[in-house]
Amino acid sequence: MNPISILFENLHDAATLTTSSSQSPVEYTQISGGSYLFRTRGVTREVLTGQLDNAAFVGLVVIYGHNLSPAGTVNIELLLNGEVVQETGYQGVAELIPLGRFRAGIDPWGGHDLSGLSTVSFEARFQPVVANAYRITIDDPTNEHGYLEVGRIFAGAPWSPPARMNIGFGVNMKNKTQTRKERTEGGSLIAIGKGGWREVSFEFEHLEDDEFETLIKEMNKTDDTTEVYISVYPDKGGVIEAIHSFAAMRQDGYAHTHDRARNRRLPLTYVEV
Repeated sequence: MNPISILFENLHDAATLTTSSSQSPVEYTQISGGSYLFRTRGVTREVLTGQLDNAAFVGLVVIYGHNLSPAGTVNIELLLNGEVVQETGYQGVAELIPLGRFRAGIDPWGGHDLSGLSTVSFEARFQPVVANAYRITIDDPTNEHGYLEVGRIFAGAPWSPPARMNIGFGVNMKNKTQTRKERTEGGSLIAIGKGGWREVSFEFEHLEDDEFETLIKEMNKTDDTTEVYISVYPDKGGVIEAIHSFAAMRQDGYAHTHDRARNRRLPLTYVEV
């Protein structure tokens, strides 16, 4: 199992964005909240480009909360001074493998269609490379909505610990809801309110001091009001990976225990935004 992956610093939020068409501002991909959704005017060869102020390492680009159909295709290119340094090539959104990733010669054909889940992501993972721009091209001509919709985009270099320092067993996932249920005078049960979110808790049980320091530095790039993109089981595949991959905020502060020589324990909880 690959170690947990957390993108603490989202370069997309400070990027200068351009798009081939838009019904709503492309800058909505830099804002959280269900009422802020970027929409294109068409569904074929729609292009979104993010230009960074400075070159930085990029190893992950995520299209989060989209309405792409399983037949849609996406190509994500990383650019340095206008030159393509890495790209995915056109990959299917859902019909090939979970979360829209397909690596020729590595991944099996015919994975899971996850389009029925409440929030769907398309992830492109790269060997981290220096880039100062990225270009996302989407082609989804059979999309029944007649437009493409994206909630958030994440881009940057995610942190993962060495495999031997990965989180321990006991990962706790809660699907929480703001619905409350009450009985009427006649005895019927009614539901009031709607909406839900995920909450995941886990613990690093064996972080050696050097890696602990690295994690603290990464976490301190943000605070508990900042969105991160978390994937508890990257490359696990299927529904297990999908339901444990989402945009989140840290629940609150954090504490660690120095339980033996050069070893720290650190429990964390992240809540879906």
